[in-house]
Amino acid sequence: MPNEPVRVVFHLNQDARLVGVLCSAVQFQALQAGLGTEAVGQLAKAAEEVCRETISRLASGDESIEVTLETYSDRIEVAFHSRGEPMPAAGLETFAFSSGTPERPSGIDGLQLLSRVDRIRYNNEHGVGRTTLVKFLRSKR
Repeated sequence: MPNEPVRVVFHLNQDARLVGVLCSAVQFQALQAGLGTEAVGQLAKAAEEVCRETISRLASGDESIEVTLETYSDRIEVAFHSRGEPMPAAGLETFAFSSGTPERPSGIDGLQLLSRVDRIRYNNEHGVGRTTLVKFLRSKR
C-alpha cells in the first residue's frame, strides 16, 4: 500500500563492504518513493559518508551500528544509531570547519552533506547517538 510507511533496519559491523549494501538499499527505496535520479544519488552519497564516519568512530572492533531506513508518504529518513562518543557524525564542528577541528578531524564536509539532503537531525539519549538524514519527497498532486 503506497500510504503505508516502509521501515528496514540494518545492523552493520565494521566491515566496509556492508556500506555498499546499505547504499544500494537507500537507492532502491528512494527510487521506489519517486525521487529523481540525481536526488537518489545525492541521498545515497550522504548515507555512505555518514555511515563510514559513524563506523570510524566505533571504539572497538566488535561494536556495530544500527541503520534504520524509513520511507513515509512525504519523506525518506536514514538514521544511524551508535553507542559511544556523544558527538554527531555531522556535528557543528564539521559545518564550521568543513573538515573538523585539529583535535578531532572529520572525513565529512558538513556543508556539502547538508546540500545532499533536506535536513540533518542529531540527538543522544542514554549513550546512543542518532544522526538522521531527511530527504523530502515531492508532492504527487
